[in-house]
Amino acid sequence: MYFVWGMIGLLLLATLLMPKRLTWREDIITFLIVGYCAWVSHILIGVKLDWLDFGPTKKVEYTDWALVSLVPSLLAVLYLNFKKEKQSLLYSMIWTALSFLMEFLLAKIGYMKHHQWKIGYSIPVYFVSYFALDWFFNKVIKNRK
Repeated sequence: MYFVWGMIGLLLLATLLMPKRLTWREDIITFLIVGYCAWVSHILIGVKLDWLDFGPTKKVEYTDWALVSLVPSLLAVLYLNFKKEKQSLLYSMIWTALSFLMEFLLAKIGYMKHHQWKIGYSIPVYFVSYFALDWFFNKVIKNRK
């Protein structure tokens, strides 16, 4: 449980101290949209299909709430704020590896339990998510053509 709160604290600190390339409006919109998508995914995959569980019980607890609400959103804001237009593929691969490492560590300490969902399934999901986030940010939030 300390790992979860430490990870959230570290991400919050990094988000507050990072160099800002996005406006506060863009950060907030990204945070809310990614948080919504994370909850929809968690309810579908974790609760309804029961392919994975967070925490010691099957119920959604406050640590589950914090993990699902904050970690994907904070990672998305960090990703977009540090992203450069050049080497987009390499950058997405690095953030995919970072996200996978976080999930692997959560599984290793026993906080995240995979049932029908194999941990390897997450790699293409993270990769596609980062590409989709970049596209969504540029086409919808930033409204670039």
